[in-house]
Formats: sequence, structure tokens, C-alpha cells
Amino acid sequence: MGLSKKKIKEHIKLICAFFVIILIYILFTGCPIRLLTGVSCAGCGMSRAYLSLLHLNFRGAFHYHPLFICPIIFVVVFVLTKLGFPKKWAKAINCIMAALFIGVYIYRMLNPNDNVVVFEPQNGLIFKGIQFIISIIKN
Repeated sequence: MGLSKKKIKEHIKLICAFFVIILIYILFTGCPIRLLTGVSCAGCGMSRAYLSLLHLNFRGAFHYHPLFICPIIFVVVFVLTKLGFPKKWAKAINCIMAALFIGVYIYRMLNPNDNVVVFEPQNGLIFKGIQFIISIIKN
């Protein structure tokens, strides 16, 4: 009962994608989405939340991202699904977590006191690149 070639290729693609994301994160020391767009992603603050959690600073973890526990729940549900947990329940749990992420993201974006999530498109590489191209065209 070995893995098929198709499954092996899928696993290799996932592993490669994971390492590309890690490489981008290491090279740019931050969120690549924020780097490109200047806008924080829905998971912004998650790494800092886990670092706070490692220091047993639960308040700090909650400050950086109030849903820091969701990825752990996702992994647990994923593993349990492989062990026979009903897929309907797993799908429902994942939908609830996705809705929570979207709701918290919108709230944090609109909250002027949130210093973790930012909306600064003028600081993104895409915006700066467009400005650069426009300045070349004008001259």
C-alpha cells in the first residue's frame, strides 16, 4: 500500500511550495504579501503571536493575532479527518475558522488603534514599481 506517483508528485510540489515561502520569508524578513502590496494579510501577526506564546505571553499572542490557535485546530482536524473524523464536521469547522479570519481581518483593518495590521499600499513594491514606470514614461 505505497503512495502512487501522482501522490508523490503532489507531496513534492507542496514541500517545494513550503520551502519557497520560507525562503521568501527569510530573504525579506516579513510577509511577502505586505512587501508586495503594502497591505497586511489576514494572517499578519501570526508569527509574532507564536513567538509570544513560546514565551508564555498569552496576552501578547492574542494581541498580535487573536486567532493564533486556528492553525493548530486546522492541523488537528486535518489529522483527525485522515483517521476517520467526519468530513462534514471538518468542513464546517474549517468554514467557521475561515469566517472568523475574514471577520477579524476586516475588524483589524478598520480599527485605527491596531498597530499590527496596516493598510499602506504606497509602501508596497507594486505601487513603487508603477510609480517608477510612470516617472520613466513622463520623462
